[in-house]
Amino acid sequence: MHAFLAPSAADLYLRDVERRAEDPDAASTIGAVLHVTGAVPELPDLQEYVAARLSRLPCMAHILHGDGRQAQWVHAVPDTAHHVSARRVGNGPEALEAAVRDLAREPWPKDAPAWRLVLLHGHLPDGFALLYLTHHAVQDGGTIVAVLEAFFGPGVSAERSATVLRTIPAAPRPRLRQVLRSAAVLLRHVRKHHLWTSPSQPLSSRRRTLWVHAPAAWLRAAARASGTSTNDVYLTALGHAITEWASAAWPRAAEAPIPVMIPVNLRTADELAVPGNRLFLTRVGLPAGLLPLAQRLAHTRTVTATLKSPEHRAVLRAALTRLPAWLLRRLVTLSTAPGRLTLAASYLVMRHRLHYGDAVVNRIDPVMCCPPGAPLAVVMLVYAGEASVCFRIDEALPGAESLPARWRQALEDLTAAGDRPTTRPGAATAAAAAPGPSTK
Repeated sequence: MHAFLAPSAADLYLRDVERRAEDPDAASTIGAVLHVTGAVPELPDLQEYVAARLSRLPCMAHILHGDGRQAQWVHAVPDTAHHVSARRVGNGPEALEAAVRDLAREPWPKDAPAWRLVLLHGHLPDGFALLYLTHHAVQDGGTIVAVLEAFFGPGVSAERSATVLRTIPAAPRPRLRQVLRSAAVLLRHVRKHHLWTSPSQPLSSRRRTLWVHAPAAWLRAAARASGTSTNDVYLTALGHAITEWASAAWPRAAEAPIPVMIPVNLRTADELAVPGNRLFLTRVGLPAGLLPLAQRLAHTRTVTATLKSPEHRAVLRAALTRLPAWLLRRLVTLSTAPGRLTLAASYLVMRHRLHYGDAVVNRIDPVMCCPPGAPLAVVMLVYAGEASVCFRIDEALPGAESLPARWRQALEDLTAAGDRPTTRPGAATAAAAAPGPSTK
């Protein structure tokens, strides 16, 4: 019998919030689409293959049961005949995307673990797709990476997984000074902003699901040239895309800092595949207005600096594991209240190449959820030299379907600016403000 943390306030929120949704588009379903080159497997073989690997994945064999202090993880034996299925789709990528959207809307049974693996085929002549879906209350993005590694990876140790945090200090308790600093950061970012509450344009539960791709080398080049992280580059392009869109379509968000919820990973090696979220959502304010990209990137690095601090992560880890449940519930309630709830932006990395037998996974597209009351949610997954970004966007946001293309163009412009030589102070800023090549 496995022992792990009881369901957290975040787990319960992600389960309960979808009950208020007016449409299944706003369900808390997340996952990934694995694009595979090779012969389409037989369904019984795939079911047997998955069944042989489930014993090391407790997240696949538990159900979230009960409310409040009575909430607990209940063991339930998964049945691969139910959880692993196949569907033939029409020809072309559009048919595949439509099938993914439809499957992400399907409800979860109450008496079975909330995950499914669907073999999708027929959309191309020399390959297939494997769609993995789960409920965000039971698995977070890091858990999904761990599951995919366990199913289709090279068999690495837990310590080598990209989902395990290695930067929490070994001290048993954070220092009081750091606790106070971290508490001040959390409280400062829980203030109401009302950027997405508009009586004339109320948000809905209907969602657009859009994907965009870019070379991962673009992220690395821009980060290397500016001395920032690839996550800073990703967020900079996202902030630029949102403010550019908002300047014409949502003026209240055009000149104000963009509040973004960023999940801070707190997973340890012994929690690699346990049920529940091992993260702490922390809000930052991305720079306001249509700034030159180089200036925006520098500002983004400043506002995300706290999130990279091992000492701050230690405080968040202590909060997740030691704070009274009622206080964590209060924090979740405050951060998700109307006027405070905002977009979320996640970043995942899959370091190891995946395959099913001789069939090779050549691309992975993440599947994000966007709960009721949130304007949009974005997740980027980097795998095999390509960054794939999933946008889940409230259909009530006018013209917001342009955000993926705007993000890619901003990233391309950041990369072009980083590749240009700088011969004098300020040249990088001027280059970043210059137009880049067209999006392809």
